[in-house]
Amino acid sequence: MFIQLVGLFQVLDASGTDFTPRGAKARAMLAMLGRTPDHCRPRRWLENRLWSDRGQEQASGSLRQALSELRKSLGPLADHLHSDRDCVRLIRFETDLSRDPEAARLALAGGRDFLEGIDILDPAFAEWLAEERQRVVLDLGHAARRVGRPFRLRLAALPEGTGSGIARDLAGAIARLAAEYLLRDGPEAFGSAGEPLPEGLDLHVEGAWSGDQAHLKVRVVALSDQKTIWSQRLIASRTPGEDSRGVASSLVFETTEAPIM
Repeated sequence: MFIQLVGLFQVLDASGTDFTPRGAKARAMLAMLGRTPDHCRPRRWLENRLWSDRGQEQASGSLRQALSELRKSLGPLADHLHSDRDCVRLIRFETDLSRDPEAARLALAGGRDFLEGIDILDPAFAEWLAEERQRVVLDLGHAARRVGRPFRLRLAALPEGTGSGIARDLAGAIARLAAEYLLRDGPEAFGSAGEPLPEGLDLHVEGAWSGDQAHLKVRVVALSDQKTIWSQRLIASRTPGEDSRGVASSLVFETTEAPIM
């Protein structure tokens, strides 16, 4: 059994046949069980979030009726739903959040919602839904970091005659600098707080030599529209060490407001 939680709620069997229940509370119950770590909730817990405005006896009766209607809706999938006098459990199922978290993340980024369109006028359910939507976004954010996103380094407009060793040093140093920003600030390193990191980025380095220093401008450009989303001016200087062909020297960076020469 497959349950779609982000966007349009659906329950499908292995062949893709739709067994989505019609009732909002039946759908919400499946989502609540699906998002619980062991996929099991006490009856009282479900009653308190779906019928919090009713007395205990009436809420228990409403849950029994909802479970009966849910089993009818699930048809041949009803054996995935177990209940006893204490608990309700969901077994042998998969959700979009577990099967393809990256697709779910992209759906959220595209404007879809977790449990989209499920409107239940119960303050306890509304509170659970708001908290769960935040948790889903957080979970998918961690998944996105594990999956990784493209990041390309490109050096541009270095002066003619620049040695390959210097170019290699510059590339390595700028890459380390970019990595430090990403590790320190996360996805917000190259954008305003809350702005998602674009799917593809170019790192542009432009500048000129002045004595023993390189005056640089570093830009992060979104591949989709070539828009500059972050930039900084830097001065790169080589620390004392071996000669230009030695291995002991290294580069030191400092930020500057001076214009590119």
